[in-house]
Amino acid sequence: MTYRQDECKSFFSQWGPPTVFFGLFIAFGLGACLIDLCYNKSFQNGLLIIPAVSCCLWLIFFHRIRFERDRVTFYYFGFIPSRIDYEDVAGMGYFFQDTKHPEVPTGVMFQLKSGKRKNWDINLFIPEVRKEIRHELESRIHFPEAPLETPDIQKWVDHSLRTPRVEKMIFLAAGFFTFLIGLIGICIQLSWDEHVRTWDKADGIILKNTTKRVKKGKNEETVADVVYRYTYKGRQYTGTRIVYDSKSFPALKTGTRRQVIVNPKNPQDCAIMFWYRGYWGVLRYIKSGFLLLISLAAFVAFFHRIKTKKIAVPETLKNYIASFPPERFYAALELERPGARLSNVEMRRPMEFQEDGRYGILRQRDSGLSYIVFGVLLLAAVTISFVIPLCWLLTALIGLAVFSMYVPCTTVFDFQEKKIYCCRRFRPEQLAELKSVSFSEINHLSCSALKSNRGYANFIGLFAVKPDGTNIPICRVAGKHLDLLLDLLPELAEKLGHLPVIYY
Repeated sequence: MTYRQDECKSFFSQWGPPTVFFGLFIAFGLGACLIDLCYNKSFQNGLLIIPAVSCCLWLIFFHRIRFERDRVTFYYFGFIPSRIDYEDVAGMGYFFQDTKHPEVPTGVMFQLKSGKRKNWDINLFIPEVRKEIRHELESRIHFPEAPLETPDIQKWVDHSLRTPRVEKMIFLAAGFFTFLIGLIGICIQLSWDEHVRTWDKADGIILKNTTKRVKKGKNEETVADVVYRYTYKGRQYTGTRIVYDSKSFPALKTGTRRQVIVNPKNPQDCAIMFWYRGYWGVLRYIKSGFLLLISLAAFVAFFHRIKTKKIAVPETLKNYIASFPPERFYAALELERPGARLSNVEMRRPMEFQEDGRYGILRQRDSGLSYIVFGVLLLAAVTISFVIPLCWLLTALIGLAVFSMYVPCTTVFDFQEKKIYCCRRFRPEQLAELKSVSFSEINHLSCSALKSNRGYANFIGLFAVKPDGTNIPICRVAGKHLDLLLDLLPELAEKLGHLPVIYY
C-alpha cells in the first residue's frame, strides 16, 4: 500500500511473493531466449513457453486498485483497466462471499448515472485491505441528498439483455481470421490448378521415391522424398517438388514415367504430376472448407449478438414494484449476496397448478436434445467399457454428470402449507420427507443478472432471499424467455406473502 501527497492511493493484491516469483521467471525466460539467439544464431520457440506462461500467471496475481482525485481505476488481471469517475456513480453496493469474514465485502457494484452497472471482484485482497477499500470508496463517493427512487426495471431489463462488446469482438475476430486462413488455403490450391493448366508438360522418370521425416513445429510428419528427371526443350533437369499433397504421393517404383509440369519462364521451376482420383480431389479443399464453415458460424453468432431482443416489462409488475417504498427496495438490496448455481428450468408456462390450486410448480427442463446427448455419451462409455478395464466407473460418472446437468431440480410452492420445496420429481405424498423453506422465512424475491461481471447476462436468476442474506435458487431463465419470468413475478410475489421484488 502506497500513499502520495496528491491524495492518490493504491491498494495492491497483497499476493507479493507469487507476483515477484513469476516476474523473475519472465526475466529468466526472456534472458534465455536472448542468449540462445546470440550464441546459437537461432531461436527455439519452446523457450517462449517459460516467459509466456509466467507472464499470464503474473497478470492473474497482479490485482490493483488506484484512487485518484476524481476517479478510481481497477487493474483487473493486470491489464484492461476499468476506470470510474466519482461523479458518474449513482449508487453503490457490495457482495459478500467470504464465509469466514461475512461482514467484509468481496465485490463492489457501481450503478452509473448512464444506467450501466459495473462489478469489481476484490476477493484477492486480504480482509483488512477490503475493509480499507470500502472505507476509501465511501469517503470519496458522495451521493446527493435527494429522495430515493426505485430503479427503472425496464432499463435493467434492456441492459441485462445486451451482449458484452468483448464477446462480440471475439466472434468477429474468430470469423475474420478463420475466413482469411481458409481463403488463403483455397487460393493456394486454385493457384496449383492454374499452374497445371497453363504450364508446359514434359515427360519425367522417377529416380527415387522414398519417405522422410520432417519437423513441423514441435511435431514430425512423414512426407514423400521424390527425385525425378525430365527433358524440356532438349535439356535435362531434375526436380523434387510435387503437385498438391506430398504426404499422399503414391509408392511408385523407380523408373516409372510420370508427367511433369514446367514453368516456361523458368524451366527449373517444376512439379511432378500427382492426380487425385475420385473423392481425393475434394479432400484438397476439406481443410479450407471446414475453416470457412467455422468462420460462417462465427459471423452468424456475431450478427445474432448484435440484434438485441427487446422485452417489455408488463404493467402489472411495474405497478407491483411501485407499491413498495424505495427504502424497502434498497434495504433488501443490502442483504444481497451472489447466489449459488441455479437449475436450468424450462419455463414454457409461467405456473402450473395442481390439486385445486394448492401447488405452484416450475417444471424441470424437458428437452429432446438433452436425452439424445445423455444417450450418446452413455452408449459410448458402455462400448468402451468392453475394451478398457474398469471403464464402467467412467460410465457411471458420465451418467451422473449428464443427469445432474440436464435433469435439474423442480421448484414446488405449497400455497396451503406455505412452503417451498426443491426436488427432482414432484410427488405430493413424499413432500414431508423433503427439506422445505417457509414463506415466512423469506425477506424478498431477487432477480439477478448471471454469468457476466459487467452487468450483462445470458441468464436471469430468480432467488428467494432470507433476512440473513441466504439465497434460495428458484429458477434460471434464458434472456429470450425473460418475458415469462416477468409475467410470473407479480403473482408469485403476492402468493408468497406480498414480498418486494428487487433486481440487480
